[in-house]
Amino acid sequence: MDATEQPTFSAPGHGHNHRSASRRSLSISLALIMVYMVVEVVGGLISGSLALLADAGHMLTDAAAIGLALLAIWISGRPASIEQTFGFHRTEVLAAMLNALSLWFIAALIFFEASRRLDDSLDVDGGLMLGVGAVGLLVNLAAAWVLHRSSGESLNVEGAYLHVVADLLGSVAVVAAGVLVLSFGWDIADPIFGIVIGVLILASSLRLLWKVVHVLMEGTPAHLDLHLLCQRLEELEGVTGVHDIHAWSITTGYDALSAHVTADAAVMKDPNPVLQRLREIASSEFGIGHVTIQLEDSMEGCAEDHHIEHPAVYASGQRHDES
Repeated sequence: MDATEQPTFSAPGHGHNHRSASRRSLSISLALIMVYMVVEVVGGLISGSLALLADAGHMLTDAAAIGLALLAIWISGRPASIEQTFGFHRTEVLAAMLNALSLWFIAALIFFEASRRLDDSLDVDGGLMLGVGAVGLLVNLAAAWVLHRSSGESLNVEGAYLHVVADLLGSVAVVAAGVLVLSFGWDIADPIFGIVIGVLILASSLRLLWKVVHVLMEGTPAHLDLHLLCQRLEELEGVTGVHDIHAWSITTGYDALSAHVTADAAVMKDPNPVLQRLREIASSEFGIGHVTIQLEDSMEGCAEDHHIEHPAVYASGQRHDES
């Protein structure tokens, strides 16, 4: 079996400019949250509000999450080495996982304190609770707005963003509880809305955690249609099939692909033009940053044991064989 292997190494799509934008967004949000967290702690202690203290506690995790995201961005910028051939880009994915798990921890603390307070006689200052919660809502809106754009480009930033969004929803709960306490004297609304905040925190982390696990399990990137990619490669003249194809994400925006491609004898005499076109399809049309293609004259003797079935291709009225 003749084989020609041609890897390409492209700079990740979330390169220097993306990291700079993410770093700037995270820094602004961190400053907003740190200042107001102190205000919420003081307000919660004075008013005796669990919902307000829970929201302040979540703001603390927001600050820690953003700090962790900033640290991950710094580490991920380090160059690749012989020990870390893909560099440190996975650091951002690990930071996202830690942020998701920390959301579960803070929710557990809130549930514990809320259950304890449900059995106690409560005396909550609804006016102070409402005022501080309303200002917190504005602060969280500003922080979420700053992080929103970068959150779609990085799991790392998305982890910090979800912390802020959960806190934003928590501020809404604080305001609602404050209105009920102030208007009707329903002090019980405070621990109840504390529980609501905990549920919202858990819900906000599930989607992020699933994305992180998918990356760590080296699952196919959600935006990549692997069947369509195989079909596009097999449409090239002289290409007879694609097999042993693997696609995964190093981190958000930086995908990798390896594949074995079989071709007829005419192509194997001068494989470089076809190899170049195969790489262009994968990188330009499908946005894959790291492409490795192995060109073969047949599947006979192939040592790989990962054959992914994909639909047959119809091109120029002729059906290609399914690999």
